[in-house]
Amino acid sequence: MNRIALTLFALTMATAAQAAERQAQIEVSELFCPSCPYIAAQAIRDVGSTDIVEVDYDQGAEKAVYLVTYDDAVTSAEAIAAAPGEYGYPGRVLGDAPQS
Repeated sequence: MNRIALTLFALTMATAAQAAERQAQIEVSELFCPSCPYIAAQAIRDVGSTDIVEVDYDQGAEKAVYLVTYDDAVTSAEAIAAAPGEYGYPGRVLGDAPQS
């Protein structure tokens, strides 16, 4: 029994060691009204381990690009981009943000 517990502990630690904080740029479109960017942002924040670092909102183009950080052991950039879709705002991953 002790060997099983040790193996599980080792696997857990290996997974935790591989997890990392990531950044991604998420574009959300069809932001037609003044409250739309806030609703989309709340949907993004509701995804586990996700924080919004910066927002570039283009009212004329009715879209915003959210720079987000997230724990890749908890969620993915694709899941974050999909979250505003629940409110009718299509999202897509523009790519990983450059690391500084």
